[in-house]
Amino acid sequence: MAVIRKSTCLLLLLAAVSLPSWAQKKVSADAEIKTVAKGKLSTVTKSVYCTSNGRLVTLFKTPAYYYFITNTKGEARFYTPSTGEVLSQYDPSMSSNSELVMLFLGGHADDLGLAYYGYKTTATSREEGYIKKKFTPADTTLPSVEIVYENYLPIYCEYTAPDGKLLSRKYLDEYTRYGRFILPLRITDISYGPKDRDSTVVRTIYSGVKVDVDDPAFSFEVPADAVPMKLQGEGK
Repeated sequence: MAVIRKSTCLLLLLAAVSLPSWAQKKVSADAEIKTVAKGKLSTVTKSVYCTSNGRLVTLFKTPAYYYFITNTKGEARFYTPSTGEVLSQYDPSMSSNSELVMLFLGGHADDLGLAYYGYKTTATSREEGYIKKKFTPADTTLPSVEIVYENYLPIYCEYTAPDGKLLSRKYLDEYTRYGRFILPLRITDISYGPKDRDSTVVRTIYSGVKVDVDDPAFSFEVPADAVPMKLQGEGK
């Protein structure tokens, strides 16, 4: 009986992690991002509003207050309420899939979105109760990636350059379940520079997670009378 219950729990967990969170249409969360680089600490606070159709609205609160709206293609807009200015850009790196909450909402927790960049699983192994997967890109100039899983959830990720140099590490912990939706509330990213003192550490803490709770921010649109932002150097 215990074996049946354990197997059932694992199946439910796998379904929640690897499949789209079809029961969830939208998720919002607050985030605090602390970055330590070159001996200096900076803090950014924001709220994210993710919709299952790929639309992402991010309200940055500190140190600057502005909206960032994007989709899976990276068709992005920045809007500053205090000035009424808007800046539109297209950049795949600004895709909504770069937001961790969106990846978990869309059922892409297994590869942390690597498939979007042409990565494929090339090796799988087990070690002391953990599962390890190696992901290799089609572009051989890009780094290879290894992800470690505990209970089928990614807890560690590292990027290694083609020459064997370790580029970065990512730690994901404090997993919390909200119905069928699961999210790690603490993420630590360490990026390595040419020297140890050049390393950058980014700690992201999520809180106030809400699933399928209405909020006007989900449907926020840039006002029709917003003024196009002039970049530095324009008009000269």
